[in-house]
Amino acid sequence: MDSVLRKLSISIIILLEFAIIASIGSRVSSNDYIEYWSAGRLFDLGANPYSGASILALEKSHGFLPDAPLIMLNPPWALLLVAPLGLCPSWIGLLAWIALGAGCIMISLAVLGISPHYRAVAFLFTPVIAGFSMEQSSPFLLLGFSLFLRLYRSRPFAAGAALFLLTIKPHLFLVFWIILLGDCIFRKSFSILAGLGAALATVSGFVTLIVPHIWRDYVALIRGSSLEQTNFPTLPTLFRSLIDVKAVWLALLPSLLAILWGICYYWTRRRHWDWRSHGMPVMLVTVLTSPYGWVSDEVVLLPAVASGVGAFSRRFSMEILIAVNFGALIFFCINSRILAWLPLAWLAWYLYAVGTKSGSSSMMGLPGPPTTRDTA
Repeated sequence: MDSVLRKLSISIIILLEFAIIASIGSRVSSNDYIEYWSAGRLFDLGANPYSGASILALEKSHGFLPDAPLIMLNPPWALLLVAPLGLCPSWIGLLAWIALGAGCIMISLAVLGISPHYRAVAFLFTPVIAGFSMEQSSPFLLLGFSLFLRLYRSRPFAAGAALFLLTIKPHLFLVFWIILLGDCIFRKSFSILAGLGAALATVSGFVTLIVPHIWRDYVALIRGSSLEQTNFPTLPTLFRSLIDVKAVWLALLPSLLAILWGICYYWTRRRHWDWRSHGMPVMLVTVLTSPYGWVSDEVVLLPAVASGVGAFSRRFSMEILIAVNFGALIFFCINSRILAWLPLAWLAWYLYAVGTKSGSSSMMGLPGPPTTRDTA
């Protein structure tokens, strides 16, 4: 059995190395990395990193073909992550960006306490592969959530600071933010919120010091953006397009319903709430109902998948997971925009795999739920 696992690990590592080499060998301007590098370069120069004209000029100088610029839409505090890229040539930055993404995933797996036998397999998770293929910032989301799960009881301030990484795409986690706020209020413990606020204030102060007009530039970008016209691979986007593509509010309706569900779900479990178990379905639902997102962003669901595998409550759970993941990978290679069903598939599989058991599992080495005395 050990020999089989070793051979599987070697095969996966070879596959991963091939994917990284293929990504590095591609044109710098072919994926989302070019928008991060361009924003970082302009930010380092003290210019407007959200200027369409300036971004397009930089991208064109690196072989970018479309006439419309690819602009980073993340909030200004996310510029801290891409600023180092602008300090070096684009191809060196690409190497560092890919290595950083892989590092975030590997650290997350270690933080979650996932067995070394399964860590290589995690790199075959479709959202992980999508993140490398698209050269997206999504691995930071996984790292932030993983650190939060590890630290939220023992070091809540640090756990809150780790959640800063989720704020680079805050729209993905509406249900999560609402429940987190409610839990802090219920427990009358605000260390997590203090840590998050301190991290945001520190980074925001830094980027404002470098580019004083950064917030005005970002607001102008968002006001002039055409997000409602983008065909995101999400069920809310599909829901809106089936009813009335011009009715933007329809894409927000699933999130509103999910928030109501989240409040009810939390309230009935508030006295024994544990993010390491109850947080898994919360994250699955919040990603499912997010109006804006990409397949690569679903990498944040890796802890939930690991939890479901560890629970192993139902027969054929692993076989179904492999089938869903393999099917998603095929569809991703064809056209990632047809994967709107994937978050629903992850949620359905999780509910089936866990059954009546808690989401806390032996797959992750995180400490188990606290005793009733601790939460009463």
